[in-house]
Amino acid sequence: MQKKILVFFTSLCLSYTSFSQSSLQFDASAQQYVQIGNAMNTVLAGTNTITAEAWVYMTARPFLPTIVGNYTSGTMQFLLRVDNDRPAFWISNGALRSVNGSTVVPLNTWTHLAGVWDGSELRVYINGVLDGTATITGGTLVSSANPVRIGANLLSEAFTGRIDEVRIWRTARTGAQIAASMNTCYIGTTSPNLLANYNFEEGSGTTVTDRTGHGYNGSFVNAPTWNVGVTCAITLPVSFTGIHAENKTNGVSVSWEVGMEQDILRYVVERSADGNTFSPIGYVNAAGASVYSFQDTEPWTNAVYYRIKSEELSGIAKYSSVVKVVDTNTKPAITIAPNPANGGRLNLQLLNKPAGKYTARIVDLSGKVQFSQTIQQTGSNSVFNLVLPSGLTAGMYILQVTNGNKQTENCKFYYQP
Repeated sequence: MQKKILVFFTSLCLSYTSFSQSSLQFDASAQQYVQIGNAMNTVLAGTNTITAEAWVYMTARPFLPTIVGNYTSGTMQFLLRVDNDRPAFWISNGALRSVNGSTVVPLNTWTHLAGVWDGSELRVYINGVLDGTATITGGTLVSSANPVRIGANLLSEAFTGRIDEVRIWRTARTGAQIAASMNTCYIGTTSPNLLANYNFEEGSGTTVTDRTGHGYNGSFVNAPTWNVGVTCAITLPVSFTGIHAENKTNGVSVSWEVGMEQDILRYVVERSADGNTFSPIGYVNAAGASVYSFQDTEPWTNAVYYRIKSEELSGIAKYSSVVKVVDTNTKPAITIAPNPANGGRLNLQLLNKPAGKYTARIVDLSGKVQFSQTIQQTGSNSVFNLVLPSGLTAGMYILQVTNGNKQTENCKFYYQP
């Protein structure tokens, strides 16, 4: 599920980020699967709570297609699979126990499946909705040397189609918890009781990484392939709200604001001479702050561009907008991008504008105010990420930027939801 940054320019350079995701494609006839190994088995043994969940996209109905588990004849700890075309979850507390759902898992449709044992009841969910229960009390998960596999079990009961976002928990997740997180691609590495997490962000190669950092990584067997993943809401662990750059006597002062920060390792400051090719020039460790800064002391003679890359503990990266620093003799200006605007966001750059409070308003052609936000210009060059109202319809609008002296500048743009 590799991430890409796309940078678009209108007059002066600004950027936005878009994302694509990947999954793993399995073929039961070729017995393709991912071998995780049995290291996590010792953690599960002796416990009586577990949750296993994944997104699946079945393209055929082979015999008892396995999603994830360590089942073989007569012994296992857990198994999430499709039995008789319906979701099923198995555990062993000294004897094999199972629960079956009542809803047929459709073909060629992304479907979320989850199995839970809380020590007294087995439950299975489809798309976050409870689909079957069975009373299973007493005992704990047995010890087992069977390796955990994704896409097949040790009896050649294999899956055909795509699998994505596999998560194994040491706790019994509630239906509300499953429904709340199943559409979220990002699950923090520090989530309590998350034992293993495979989001298939790698997008290439023959191994997958356990994103929890517990080291339960997997290797391909019989060559499963990479494919397009589930479309889910990406709740990223950081949200950039602005980036600023100001030319000073000792270099360029770069600062940025974040609206949310979770599981971020550090921020990498990148610089470019043309707005296209960026190189890292330094980094700042994440510290749970809302504002960060970096001083670029290298001399420059022409326009220079900066952006910030956040590096997550999970290995995912996200980029800020791009801010352009120009000579102080350059005429002050405002610019917006992209134009046409889309995706509910608009980037506003203030070039060589004095520090102070500004008001950004969006009005329609009838003069009705659709959006208003106060922004703080801290340096001579700043980019602000404006989040547009959800009900904004397609059409032509005017962005009005007013300074503390009540002077207003206008920019026209077209919005396409």
